[in-house]
Amino acid sequence: MTDRIPAVLAATSAIVMIAYACATAPTTNPPPSQPQPSVQGPFPGPMGGPRIPLTDSARRVRDSVTAARRDSGAANVLRSIAGRENQPAESVFKNIKILKGVPAGRLVNIMNNGFGRSLGVSCGFCHVPPKWDLDDKPEKNTARLMFAMVQTINRDYIAKVPVDSGSPPPMVNCMTCHRGMPKPMGSGGPPPGARPAGAPPSGD
Repeated sequence: MTDRIPAVLAATSAIVMIAYACATAPTTNPPPSQPQPSVQGPFPGPMGGPRIPLTDSARRVRDSVTAARRDSGAANVLRSIAGRENQPAESVFKNIKILKGVPAGRLVNIMNNGFGRSLGVSCGFCHVPPKWDLDDKPEKNTARLMFAMVQTINRDYIAKVPVDSGSPPPMVNCMTCHRGMPKPMGSGGPPPGARPAGAPPSGD
C-alpha cells in the first residue's frame, strides 16, 4: 500500500494543477488582424495549424507534473535498492558506463536532481522504465556524451581559468546550457514560448 502513495500523490497533484491551468488560461482570442503564433510548442493548434505556445500557468503545471513523476520514479528506485545505497552503482545497476564507483543512491539523485531537473524531463525521456539498463533510446547515449563533454570542459579548460583567492572554482554543468529545457539554448536564448531565461527548472 505504501508503495502506491507517491504515485497517488503525483496523480492527485496533476489533476489539481491541470484544473488550475484551465481556470487561469487566457480566454480571449487575438483579433483577426493579429498574426497567429508560429512557434512550435507542445500542443498542435486547431485544424493541424501552428502549434500554440504554452501559457505561463500551463507551463508551470507541466513542469510540476514532470517533477512529481520524476520524484516518484526516483523514490521507487531508491526503495528497490534499500540497504545497497552505498554500494558502487555498477554493482547494483546494470549497464553503468560513466558513473562507475558512484554510490548507487547518489546515482539516483544525480539522475533526478542533476539530469532530470536541468533538462526539465522525467525518467522516461532517456530510459525505458522500469528496464533502466536498456539503451533503446538515443537520448541516453546523448546524455553520456554530454556528461563526458562537461567533464572535459571542467577538467581541461575551466580548471585552468584563474580565480580570486578563496573563490570557488568555476564550473559548467547541464543547467549551464539547458536551463530546464530538453534542448540547450542557442546564442539567441530560449525559443519563443519556452521557459523564460532564468526561470527555475522543474521541481523548484
